Amino acid sequence: MINPEKNYSKYIAIFLGIIVAAIAIYIMKELKAIFLPLTFAIFLSFLFQPIIRFLEKKKLPTPLNIFIVVMIILISFTIVGTIVYTSVASFVTDFPKYESQITGMIKNLITQFEIPMEDVTDYLQNKVNWFQMADRMSLSKIISATMGNFIDFFIKLLLTVAFMIFIILERSKLAKRLEAVITESDAIHTNAVMEKIEKEVYTYIVNKTLISFITGLLGMFFVAIYGIDFVVISGLLLFILNYIPNIGSLIASAFPILICLIQYGISWQLFAITISLIAIQQLMGTFIEPRVMGSGLKLSPLFVLISLILWFWIWGPVGMIVAVPITSAINRILKEIPSMKIISAFISTES
Repeated sequence: MINPEKNYSKYIAIFLGIIVAAIAIYIMKELKAIFLPLTFAIFLSFLFQPIIRFLEKKKLPTPLNIFIVVMIILISFTIVGTIVYTSVASFVTDFPKYESQITGMIKNLITQFEIPMEDVTDYLQNKVNWFQMADRMSLSKIISATMGNFIDFFIKLLLTVAFMIFIILERSKLAKRLEAVITESDAIHTNAVMEKIEKEVYTYIVNKTLISFITGLLGMFFVAIYGIDFVVISGLLLFILNYIPNIGSLIASAFPILICLIQYGISWQLFAITISLIAIQQLMGTFIEPRVMGSGLKLSPLFVLISLILWFWIWGPVGMIVAVPITSAINRILKEIPSMKIISAFISTES
C-alpha cells in the first residue's frame, strides 16, 4: 500500500529542490566573476588529478607538486594566448584589404535587386550618424577595450589558479573531515560518487579536447589548400567552438566560408570549403566522436539543448562551453538523492 505521507514528503523535497536550484542559478549569474573562475578551477583540478597522483607517488612535497601544475597551466595559457593574440592581430591588420571586395559585392547586390542608388545615397548621407559611428570605432576606444579585456582575462586566470591551488590542498583533507562527521560507509559512498564525477568530467574533457584539436587541424588543412586567408584563426574557432555541442562547429565553420565568399566570391573554392567543412563535421560528429566518447555522459539531447540555453543565459558563450560537464556532474549528484531521481530521469538517457 502506498503511503500518502511519504509521497507528500517526496513532492515537497522536489519542490524545495527546484526553489534552491533557482536561487543558486540567480546567485551564479549575479556573481559570475567569482563562480566562473571557480568552475574552471574545479575542471582543471579534475584534469590534472592524474598528474598530481603521479607526483605524489614519487614522494614529492605538496608545494612542489602544486608549483609544477601551476607552471604547466601558465605555460599552456601563455602559448595559447600568444597564438590567439597573433591570429587576431593578423586578422585586424589584413582585413582592410577586403574593403574593395566588400564594396564590389554591395554594388552587385544593389544592381541585382535594382535598389535605387538615390535612396542608398540619401540613407548614407542623412540617416547614418557618421560622427557617432566614428566615435564608437575610434582607435583609442578599441585599444582601451582590448586592454580592458586582456586585464580582465589575466585577473580571472590568476583567480582560477588560486582557486585550483586551494582545491588541491583541500582535496586530501576532505576525506578525513568526512570520516569525522559521517559514518565510514557514507564516507566511502561519498568518495565513490566524487570519483565517478571526476572520471566522467575528466574523460569528457580529454576526449572532447582531442576531437576538437583534430577538427581544428583538418579545418586548417582545407582552408590552407584552398588558399583562403586566416588559416590559424579559422582553426582556433573550430577548436574552441567545437566544445559547444551540436551548434558550435556550425558557427565556427561560418567564419572561413564567409572569408572565402569575400575573397573569391561565388567560386569553386566557396563550394569546396563548404563541402569540406560539412564533411569534417559529419565525420567527427557522426563516426569518430561516438566511438571515442563511448556511451558518453548519457545526457538527453533535449536536455543538452536546454542546458546550453540556460548556461548561456547565466554565463554567456563561456557557459555554453562548460554546460555539458556541469550538467553531467549535477545529474550524477541527483542520482544519489532518492527524492531527486525523478529529475535525473528527465536529464539522463539511462533507464
